[in-house]
Amino acid sequence: MASDNPKPLHKPIDRSHRLLFSHPRTIRDLLRGFIHQPWVAELDFSTLEKLPANYISEQLVGEFEERTSDVVWRVRWRDRQLYVVVQLELQSTCEHDMALRMLVYIALFYQRLLKEQPLNRSDKLPPVLPIVFYNGDPRWWAPLDVKDLIETVPEGFATHLPSMRYCLIDEKRLPIEELESLQDNVVAGIARVEQDHGPAYLSQMVGQFAQWLHAPDQSALRRDVLAWLVEVVLPARAAGTEVPELGDLEEFQTYLEVNMQSWTEQWKAEGRKEGRQEGRFDGEVALFRRLFQHKFDATGAAVEERIQSANTEQLFEWSKNLLTARTVEDVFGRIEH
Repeated sequence: MASDNPKPLHKPIDRSHRLLFSHPRTIRDLLRGFIHQPWVAELDFSTLEKLPANYISEQLVGEFEERTSDVVWRVRWRDRQLYVVVQLELQSTCEHDMALRMLVYIALFYQRLLKEQPLNRSDKLPPVLPIVFYNGDPRWWAPLDVKDLIETVPEGFATHLPSMRYCLIDEKRLPIEELESLQDNVVAGIARVEQDHGPAYLSQMVGQFAQWLHAPDQSALRRDVLAWLVEVVLPARAAGTEVPELGDLEEFQTYLEVNMQSWTEQWKAEGRKEGRQEGRFDGEVALFRRLFQHKFDATGAAVEERIQSANTEQLFEWSKNLLTARTVEDVFGRIEH
């Protein structure tokens, strides 16, 4: 029975992201740039086909009836069809049961396929790649495999447990240097913008999008990128700003540059007001991480946790330590590796 007060399916950011990931170019860039597996090179991206958003909605019940915002694509892999499920987690929240929800989603997807065409004795179901694209501020902590949601079992019982691991793309934890190395990649551009490195960086990224999407066949994606920037990104950075009607990305970049100075002060004030990461800004974190990786090659989980929890004063002190440090302990003091 329908609720008397149905919950809206899409906030502006959900709707905007769903549109961004409804273009073949975005899905291609997502797979090429963020799924680091050899089989991705064997995909024929010219065969990308988007399935209807309500493809399994008639089978969704209870809490799953609101999962129709998922974007489902089909692409040919060798001589088979690989179904790619892109699950966009856009509520800025980490959900403990996400692995179970993805498992149910895929099971219902398979059930819909069987309803359309039952399996013969020699038939098999197509493989599905489940992806969670997460843009929340807190680090994602939920289990990635459904088996990790199940209680410890006696020896010999484990073979009977379901196992399905989804691919997590936690965009705000992706190292900025890795994102910047992915040139001409729309998804990397989205992540670079949403990490929020300030107005000047945003203006630079708008220029990048304009270059990447200049071809006539990219006009629809170009339009949706502009809508996302105007309706979602800018209001989040400069609350209360009224943006005039803009026809293209170049006009938006000019608009940004004209208002750059006032917005820079506003963004800093908003960051202090919200106590973002205990008084430090993402640009400071990115700079320290880059310096650290330049000296020690990479950051481990323990180091990354320290960086993410640091305030501006700590980052400054650690940066000074980097000048003479020979070991990680010289920078932070002893931490667990």
